[in-house]
Amino acid sequence: MGKEVDSFYLYCLAGMSLVVVGLPWFMFSFGFELTEIHFEYPVSGLSIIVFDPIMSCTVIGWILILFVFIVAVIGSVKEMWKDNERIRLAQKQVGKVFNKMFFCGLTLFVANYLLWPMWASYNNFEPCPSSTLLHNESFVTAWVTDIETCYNDKVDTVLENSLHETVLRANELIENLKK
Repeated sequence: MGKEVDSFYLYCLAGMSLVVVGLPWFMFSFGFELTEIHFEYPVSGLSIIVFDPIMSCTVIGWILILFVFIVAVIGSVKEMWKDNERIRLAQKQVGKVFNKMFFCGLTLFVANYLLWPMWASYNNFEPCPSSTLLHNESFVTAWVTDIETCYNDKVDTVLENSLHETVLRANELIENLKK
């Protein structure tokens, strides 16, 4: 070891590691579940679904946070052992892996943005006009099996945002209106 390591430095490294490990865990446990639900909407059998292209950014965000964590840990280890050639090799490998993971994440985002609407159309959904349902959300579009649902004021009141629970409540209302 080239120099003595301050214990405060190690405590900061441990604290940073806990925070950065916690963020990917949170994104993995909650974010990917929501992303999966979003991807399965067109085959869910619901009467109204939402298309939110930002949902696929969860994967890219997880990749970036994981990369920042690994780079921070390697940088901290490099600071402690400055003359270690294996650490420089690890940094190069992490860079190569990150490039591949980021490319895959970006490909997933583009595929979601382009293929999801075609998949929804194939499953008999059509987008509501932008002035109807979810008109207050910039990137989110409501898709329905019956275009008349877009103009229903009760559905518009219930579908106030693109959360999955709200979508389920709106579908429950639609089913009750059909009876």
